[in-house]
Amino acid sequence: MVIRDEGIQSMPVRLAADDVMSCLGSRGREYPALDADVVWAIGLANELCVPRAVRRRLAVEKAERDRVSFALGPTLTGRFMAHLLEGAREAEFIVLTIGPALEDEVARLFAEGDAVEAFILDAAGAAVTMNMLTQLLTEISDEADGRGWHVGTCLSPGQSYWDVTGQESIFQAVPADMIGVELLESSFLRPQKSQTAVVPLGAELKIHGHDDSSCRYCPATNCPLRLEPQSVG
Repeated sequence: MVIRDEGIQSMPVRLAADDVMSCLGSRGREYPALDADVVWAIGLANELCVPRAVRRRLAVEKAERDRVSFALGPTLTGRFMAHLLEGAREAEFIVLTIGPALEDEVARLFAEGDAVEAFILDAAGAAVTMNMLTQLLTEISDEADGRGWHVGTCLSPGQSYWDVTGQESIFQAVPADMIGVELLESSFLRPQKSQTAVVPLGAELKIHGHDDSSCRYCPATNCPLRLEPQSVG
């Protein structure tokens, strides 16, 4: 059954200089020569980004060793995926985006030879997208706490444990067209500054808690967005 359809959720742009530097791979480092460019990118991102999300919460219908089926929704396959969802009663399916305007401006800057500005503005867009997901996860976690439930690892297609074609499963569950997000034949998203995720929920989740981020399972050791070291091979 569908537990809840959220509809379109508008969100504020939340962005700090450290967020942009993190997406440039330089969190905690000082580059005074870039300070003015980062401030400019933050200001422009506030003008161009239109953060919106659409969410749908589905009940787990059947959990097996190598697959988990959702009522009125997709079936997620693979032993490791099933392991990460073990004990889940529900899952939140999420699609979010900042819209196309920022990436259009990035393309224009590149075309005009303003590569530095383009890279920094692109990083600002990535940071807004990341912060949107963090905000949603906080909301989901707060609600789960109120129910006495746990929140599992935030699962995103394109990671080592879930092929990018997993986007199709999320699009089966969520009406992403409501916020203008399109799934391409390549399984990538348009606009590019969009994100999908599945968040397991339940009182008896086997894998849960702040320390169980998806970074634990991802081999991209140099990723600027990494929250913690890889601990599972």
